[in-house]
Amino acid sequence: MVQKRSTFAMVMVVAMVLATTALAFEVKEVIILERPDGNTELNRWIGPVTFPHGQHTMTLACLECHHKDSDQELGEFVACRQCHTDEDPTYEAGFYRAWHSNGPPSCLGCHALTRAKGGKSPVGCTSACHKSEKK
Repeated sequence: MVQKRSTFAMVMVVAMVLATTALAFEVKEVIILERPDGNTELNRWIGPVTFPHGQHTMTLACLECHHKDSDQELGEFVACRQCHTDEDPTYEAGFYRAWHSNGPPSCLGCHALTRAKGGKSPVGCTSACHKSEKK
């Protein structure tokens, strides 16, 4: 009887691992974030942001940033731009605010909170995310 339970438990563990692997999401190492074309109210010097996504996945759970349900049909988490489409930088749920709100899950909010707790997350515009295109 004990051996049957052990075998059943082992089969369940293997099934769970296989199911998890089958539902695994692709983790991109680097993501390039580009300012929306119509977002003219922001500074012109701001170019694309090279986001070290893979580095962040080592310390954060996916749902800390991807705060919406994943897209099971595509096998990936919903990208920020899929929901945060409004190009008005003052709109609370717009593209700009997805990165610059006062608290998590925005990038700036999370970095500022980490820094306030004694961490070393960069928070300066040009030292953290935006590299000036001016030479």
